[in-house]
Amino acid sequence: MNGPGAKQIEKPIRTVSKLSQEKLEQFSNFFEDKANVIMSSYKTDAKTQLPVLYLKNTKKALWEKFKEIYPNGLKRTTFYRQLEGNRYQYREDMGGLCATCNTYGYEIFECLKDLIQKEISSTEFQVKLD
Repeated sequence: MNGPGAKQIEKPIRTVSKLSQEKLEQFSNFFEDKANVIMSSYKTDAKTQLPVLYLKNTKKALWEKFKEIYPNGLKRTTFYRQLEGNRYQYREDMGGLCATCNTYGYEIFECLKDLIQKEISSTEFQVKLD
């Protein structure tokens, strides 16, 4: 039965269905919306060379929102699978610039430093504020 000269067992042909272009576009459009993510201005994913996206909410909350917008879109497991990797990170993992700097830019703080130096004459007090 299972020895030399035995008939080979026919293995079932496995077919893997890839995501349709429409579903991939739905996913990318959802995560291009600034209501769902904050795009890093300097950090990129090493594998894809795309900017890191910081999730503004939990994966579960984002899934619920995605399901409302695209009821015939990706299924839950596929949605979570697409979030794997280093490109999508939770907001508390955000490194580098804070949300304020990321939104308004670092230059504002340079203006604040100039204002402090101009308005406050005591250099000792300026250092404390800096």
